[in-house]
Amino acid sequence: KSFIRRSDLSRDRAEQRPERFQVGDKIDVRVTNIDAKTRRLGLSIKAREIAEEKEAVAQYGSSDSGASLGDILGAALKGDEEE
Repeated sequence: KSFIRRSDLSRDRAEQRPERFQVGDKIDVRVTNIDAKTRRLGLSIKAREIAEEKEAVAQYGSSDSGASLGDILGAALKGDEEE
């Protein structure tokens, strides 16, 4: 048997609703705890989301690169005006 605590259903509190899921739904999770005594697994969607985000930041660079969306769009629009 395994379970997911309500707080581990999502990083976003608004998405931490158990009614989003039905018994038998297949979901991607991360194993957070193994209790050999009771033969239960602790699972977390939230931990999987955090791990994926860290992996993406490591792969593609820091999320704090110094450039804002406004800077990027401003430069793109300025290039369009010059043409």
